[in-house]
Amino acid sequence: MLAALALCSSFTLPSGVGRHACPLRTSRCARPGDGIPFVMDAAIAEEEASSAISTSPTFGEGSITAGADGVVVPTRASPTPAMLAEPLQLLDGDELEAKWDKLRGGTKRASFRRSLALQRFFFVATWKTVRANMTDDELRTNITAAWVRDGLLNLGPTMIKLGQVFSSRKDLLHPAYCEALESLQTAVPCVSGSRVRELLEAELGTPLPFDSFDDTPLAGASLGQVHRAVYKGTPVAVKIQRAGLKNMFDTDFKNIRLGCRVMNACEHGYEKIRRWQGKDKAAADRDWMEYANDAARLLYEEIDYINEGKNAEAFAESLVGTGSNVVVPKVFTDVTTERVLTMEYIESVKMTDKAKVAKLGLDTKALSQQVLDTFLMQLLTTGVLHCDPHPGNMCVTPSGQIVLYDFGMMDTLPQTTVQGMRKIAFGLLNGSPEPSKKEITTRGDSVMEGLEMAGFLAADANKTAVRLVGEFLVQFFSDQAAGRATQDVTEQIDYELRSLLGCGAIAFPSAFTFVARAFTSVDGIAKSLRPDYELREAVEPFVGQLISDEYSSQAKAKRDALLEQAKGWLQAGEAGEDGAPLVSSRDAALVAAGLAAGVAITQVLQAAGQ
Repeated sequence: MLAALALCSSFTLPSGVGRHACPLRTSRCARPGDGIPFVMDAAIAEEEASSAISTSPTFGEGSITAGADGVVVPTRASPTPAMLAEPLQLLDGDELEAKWDKLRGGTKRASFRRSLALQRFFFVATWKTVRANMTDDELRTNITAAWVRDGLLNLGPTMIKLGQVFSSRKDLLHPAYCEALESLQTAVPCVSGSRVRELLEAELGTPLPFDSFDDTPLAGASLGQVHRAVYKGTPVAVKIQRAGLKNMFDTDFKNIRLGCRVMNACEHGYEKIRRWQGKDKAAADRDWMEYANDAARLLYEEIDYINEGKNAEAFAESLVGTGSNVVVPKVFTDVTTERVLTMEYIESVKMTDKAKVAKLGLDTKALSQQVLDTFLMQLLTTGVLHCDPHPGNMCVTPSGQIVLYDFGMMDTLPQTTVQGMRKIAFGLLNGSPEPSKKEITTRGDSVMEGLEMAGFLAADANKTAVRLVGEFLVQFFSDQAAGRATQDVTEQIDYELRSLLGCGAIAFPSAFTFVARAFTSVDGIAKSLRPDYELREAVEPFVGQLISDEYSSQAKAKRDALLEQAKGWLQAGEAGEDGAPLVSSRDAALVAAGLAAGVAITQVLQAAGQ
């Protein structure tokens, strides 16, 4: 469904509604109903609002009323700018859950009803998206994006979660849709304590095994919410999953995969038409099913809290030997099930809460660097990636240690991908301030080899174009680091980039959907702590240490090889034709030791000169 919006938003974007349009956060909702969104009625209501806005130079007062489903719904009066910018507000979590209850269940009838709702939404969203992109009306585009967001919210947790994931994919979606989908991060209210207790008792039995349980939630999200409790005298945090998620996921992903097959067919047909017209490819080759399968894999893992507990333990193990002081809460497995997770409660605050961080007296500059280093460590060292480090999942203790929560979405990157990312980083950042032509070529080859290993570049790409692009990137980063004027990409490598894009050699691996999302969250947290933060400068210390470690590792390998080669000498020396040693044992030992020391000194000098 979101894949369809991505493809539709790529068709004939006019200048007024292009990729650089300034999106507004709008707030329109589907009409309340019996659980199946009244998408056609909502489309008519949006049409009327859009018409009123486009024909009048001023906005009326307007008002907001609460719908029967607990969702704030604008009246038909002309909206004010404030109303258009206001994000979606929800009044009651239980009412929203009751609405979702009508669209979920394990029966064939319930699955059919939900599939019908999804397909109705899909067709109308596609029609509205294409229509918006064929006009110059920026406001219509933003209203359409908000309508899509509200439709996803009304369809329940699966669509909300996918909306959150795709909110960072500006390479696939129009910026207006990314902006609208970002508000889904905080748009889901918590359910009441009584409903939570019902879910807990169904999983853990009656009475509950906790010494005490707080009905007031600490936090809420699309798939569950967290409460404080005390277990055997220990303060704990208990995460309770929303009802009926697996059945909902089963139905939703059947429909999503069907939509992805249609999108693959449409995109292939579109490319054939372009070839017949003698035009270049509109986009790199991509398989929408890969995106759907990656999303399904991670989301099914996320609703298995036993698996999340194992993920937390695996992530903690990946930190061993890295020197990181990141804290991972301990999991209490005896009171953890597939739908209930009990973990150690750690006192912490959100790093985006400037008042609380300031009250703790923490060094925000150092904390900002630590946030980025934590992400780089996962991407370039361990390969074990926390896929959802938003401000609620990445907090800080009073002593300044970073705490990570919610390991439902965790991925392990292939080792080739990690090595590829390291090659890219080394090529861009490891070199002299004024590199020679030979150095630029060597480093450029390293960058492009890394891109190929990480899956961004096809192995059969034009080698000349690849080399020129790599050399440009190295020169650009070197000039930027030295404070020199940088070259214009369109003047230097425009033809090469177009040729690589035209033949489909450049792609965005599906695995990096969650890497991009994680980086977007980490980047936002780092900037909130240090507004003047510059990514290149912040990356250099961590990558510099990696480079130093790499040189040390290479030096150690050479020393070991040399000592292994000299092992025979250390025993008695090489024997001559008559069996007598040519070199005494003492002299052989001195020679071997001297050679090993020489290699070590050479490596140190080389590392110092870089």
